[in-house]
Amino acid sequence: MTGSVLALFVAVTVVGGLFKGATGFALPLLTVPVLSLFLGPRDAVVTMSIPILLANLADVKWGWREWRNLRQVTAYMVAGVAAVPIGVYFLHRGDPDVIRLLIGLVVYFFLLVRRFGRPMQSLRPAARHGAGACLGVLAGFLTGVSSLPGPVNLAYLSSMFGKETFIFVLNVFNSLGSTSQVSTFALGGTYPPPVLAQTAAAVVPVLAGYWAGLSIRDRLQQKTFTQIVSIVLFCVATSLVGQSIYKFLA
Repeated sequence: MTGSVLALFVAVTVVGGLFKGATGFALPLLTVPVLSLFLGPRDAVVTMSIPILLANLADVKWGWREWRNLRQVTAYMVAGVAAVPIGVYFLHRGDPDVIRLLIGLVVYFFLLVRRFGRPMQSLRPAARHGAGACLGVLAGFLTGVSSLPGPVNLAYLSSMFGKETFIFVLNVFNSLGSTSQVSTFALGGTYPPPVLAQTAAAVVPVLAGYWAGLSIRDRLQQKTFTQIVSIVLFCVATSLVGQSIYKFLA
């Protein structure tokens, strides 16, 4: 990396870690798309895979007292982890513009459902688990192909839980998905020494930003937190759909 690229790399990873520490999510949402501009989509996903896993595990430890709530999303978790290797396969062979458009449209759909539809908790258990399994497959697929399960996770899990429980359950899912992704990468020989060194270089700024962000998290009220989630979802969806349409028309 040149000096300017290295400075941008550090800045992006620190900011991503800071937002992750403050809110419990959005590290890949903020880092992978930007890093893709100068590393390429595949290298950006691989570079951030281990820092994302470590930050997710830190959040699981931080919120472990909420572990009893995991039973409500068992189907979502199992289906998601099983779908990660499929996403990794498509990372090497799929059309990134189609995948980007799919993510954006799914997020728009869930924003509409959350605004006008029935709350997920009001559904019968069978229906809730069925919806959770389907969405878990999509979130797991997105983990493997882009390290970006966040839009689906945010839309689904934030409709079921308050702030503290949401952050914990979200990061349990993300930790399982990231572990599956990193394992699949490792078994496929995706971490040669130069790539592994680049991945390790991203760990320090991400975790530095994360620990700084934790000091902000306790000050966020539930209403403010919910508003942040909705704004992030809308902005991400608009960006993804816009990029895809631009590429298709170009």
